[in-house]
Amino acid sequence: MTTNNTTKNRKWHWVALAGAACVLSWIALGIGIAMDVGFGAMVVLATLAAVTTEGTFWLAALVLGVSTYQARRQIWEALRKRLTTG
Repeated sequence: MTTNNTTKNRKWHWVALAGAACVLSWIALGIGIAMDVGFGAMVVLATLAAVTTEGTFWLAALVLGVSTYQARRQIWEALRKRLTTG
């Protein structure tokens, strides 16, 4: 295995780790909703789910390259236009 392949594999391991953290945070949020936890705990769980999701997307964009970032930015701009003009 070449050094380049090892570096690529290492990057994808970070994306997989971030994805696992994201899935676990959403599971925790679901459990928190099911258990009807307090407002403070719900804010923390929802914030963690949002931050890990966003972090996973950005990390994957960094690994995949700039074109993914640009496509995602265009999607967000289109969504904002649709929401603000509706």
